[in-house]
Amino acid sequence: MAGRQIGTMTKRILTSLLALAGALLLSAGTAIAGQGSIVFIKSHDVWLANADGTGQYRVTRSGTAAQPWRSPSQANDGTIAASHLTRIVRMRQNGQVINSIDPPPLMNSVSHPVDGVPVKVAISPDGRRIAWSFVSYECPIGASCGARTATGYTDADHVTAPKRYGSTYFYDPSWAGNARTLQSGGYGYQVNIHDLGTGDPVHWFDDGDYAENDTDLGDAELAPDGSRLAAVRGYGPGTHIIWYRVSGNALSGPPPAVPAPECATGQLEGLSGPSFSPDGKALVWEEPDGLWLKTNLGVCEDPQPRLIVPGGSEPDWGPAPVAPGPRDAGPITVRRVSTRLKAALRKGIVFRVKANGPGKLRLTVTKGKQRVAAGSSRARTAGWTKVTARFTKSAKRRLARTRRAKLMARFQADGRSKTLRFVLK
Repeated sequence: MAGRQIGTMTKRILTSLLALAGALLLSAGTAIAGQGSIVFIKSHDVWLANADGTGQYRVTRSGTAAQPWRSPSQANDGTIAASHLTRIVRMRQNGQVINSIDPPPLMNSVSHPVDGVPVKVAISPDGRRIAWSFVSYECPIGASCGARTATGYTDADHVTAPKRYGSTYFYDPSWAGNARTLQSGGYGYQVNIHDLGTGDPVHWFDDGDYAENDTDLGDAELAPDGSRLAAVRGYGPGTHIIWYRVSGNALSGPPPAVPAPECATGQLEGLSGPSFSPDGKALVWEEPDGLWLKTNLGVCEDPQPRLIVPGGSEPDWGPAPVAPGPRDAGPITVRRVSTRLKAALRKGIVFRVKANGPGKLRLTVTKGKQRVAAGSSRARTAGWTKVTARFTKSAKRRLARTRRAKLMARFQADGRSKTLRFVLK
């Protein structure tokens, strides 16, 4: 299978266009030391790894099947932006939250507002702006039923109104420099360029511009130096990752000529998310079993792609090394709400805890060496959240006969802990 000619795929003769066996590990590949890091999703959380898949580090610890982290992206300095619930969370490599943004609703192609879970999050190389997409399914009057998309931008450190940088009806934003994105729009609008603040996107090319038997093309990404472009070609079992040589400047100015296909993987359902190495000479993407790496992109068949992160998905490759530093994000800040003993015995002891980001808060209350109450809460975002410790039945009976109780609370969140001594009367 490796090195099989694609043949009549293009309108021009392409001597170097070969199919790679993307699902088979046929060689060990080459070393790519010093090529930054890859951020990705595994087991519903955000993770980091070296460019060869080694040194895996779990950035977040709050992801679940019901509340997963999605679409991580990293700036050149290693700052990570990812989607969690309805917010975009910006954090350092050790998971310390810098800020959390609830992106504003965007207008879709039938002039309806669309909101909800931000998907396809992408932070700009300089870390100053974040692009994201919304997706909704609806059956509006006078238009066909279907999924409709919208993409917007915000400053990374605070919410920005959509009109500042503009918004589109397209999807899958990826940065080409710090003021331009590539976006996908389906048939007739497969690869588009959008410069922030300049109005509508400009169409670049479609699969039919070079292929005889054209198909879908989307999820396009430009190499950092603009020399190559990668995309997801096809759909279902006919999906593959394809990359092209770019002639001309795609990082600024009008769209250059239609890129020349260079290589493509074998067909496999579930291929997605191509992302280039910082030097543009290697590519990582998602397959159903994890993240696969192809080095030496200029030679299609050697080496063959290899699995580097089993179970990984949604990769984004950046130049920063894996260097998370200590996970401790500083002290836990606590405010006690409950002050009366009798009320606390009935309803529990209520505290307000300042969370650095989404995650679980645990609380244990002891009297001497005995645990008398416990509780937990899940913070949805950074900021203040309530957690209640409820007394055990035996503690209620014992403390009901007293007028004053000296207690100690222990709070745990994100690997941090705090103890607080207090008195209920």
